[in-house]
Amino acid sequence: MKEVLILTQSDDPHMPPIAEEIRSRGASIICFNLADFPEQVTLQTMFDRESWNGVLVYKSHHVLLNSLTSIWWRRPKRYKAPDAYSPGERTFLEEEANRGIIGVLESLIFHNTLWVSRSHNIRRADLKPLQLASAQHLGLRVPRTLVTNDPSIIQEFYESCHGSVILKAVSRGSIEDDEQKRFIYTSKVLPGHLLTLEGVRVTAHLFQEYIPKRVELRVVVIGQQVFAAEIHSQHSERAKIDFRQGYEDITYDVHILPEDIKTKIFSLVRLFDLQFSSMDFIVTPQGEYVFLDLNPNGQFYWLQMRLSERFPVKEAMANLLVYPKDYCL
Repeated sequence: MKEVLILTQSDDPHMPPIAEEIRSRGASIICFNLADFPEQVTLQTMFDRESWNGVLVYKSHHVLLNSLTSIWWRRPKRYKAPDAYSPGERTFLEEEANRGIIGVLESLIFHNTLWVSRSHNIRRADLKPLQLASAQHLGLRVPRTLVTNDPSIIQEFYESCHGSVILKAVSRGSIEDDEQKRFIYTSKVLPGHLLTLEGVRVTAHLFQEYIPKRVELRVVVIGQQVFAAEIHSQHSERAKIDFRQGYEDITYDVHILPEDIKTKIFSLVRLFDLQFSSMDFIVTPQGEYVFLDLNPNGQFYWLQMRLSERFPVKEAMANLLVYPKDYCL
């Protein structure tokens, strides 16, 4: 029987529908969070003359490492050692646990286990300045962008963009505290903001030319398959700049990508050695496609909930994880 390992948090809403699709294809699933190791997950593995072999045990589920068909690095959180240890001891224990289990699992590529996608490739692809440079290199249009911690240069950039500038997070755009998650939304830079720029010195800031939109696109690449959804947001003042601020206002449709744009998208995913990615594009009023960013671990099932069988991404992900030879990129 094919075995699929999914590394994610217990409340991940993507898990139930995709797990059902995987099981419907006759495969078995083991799913846990990296934070569960070593307290709830047992690893028994030994390196012989060729590779690591052994067993993972979680909630009475035993799986042979060399039987894993695929591993989906969905959205795991890493282990945090108990507060009973000193800060230095906690750091040591956490590094030992994370490097031990991830190192063993990464080595399973030598058993032809497919990763969707390998953790170091995800980290590299998460670098937004690198995304923009890579997309431009492959022939996609990207907005003029400034990354800086120097307030003195922002006025010049603002004027060069004729006062049409947005500010967005360099990273994922959220602040996670112990009790809550706060989103950092993309926002328009107004003339009054230019009077109070000293706060820019505290970290890197990403300023970008604002480009008018006819429609926004969320493009999802799963192995050899690509899907594009139209996000109609421009009729809503709440959703116009950042559609996440007005989900109730937006409507959706399926979008057919031009072949040249599709080819460049696959080239970008291959460049980062990924098997999955969600990307944001806009289509200008003139019909030009503009790349905004890439999320190597982005959300995608919410689009199928709105577009139904017209956007079969859960089926595509299950096919990739169960039949990697047929569907991997």
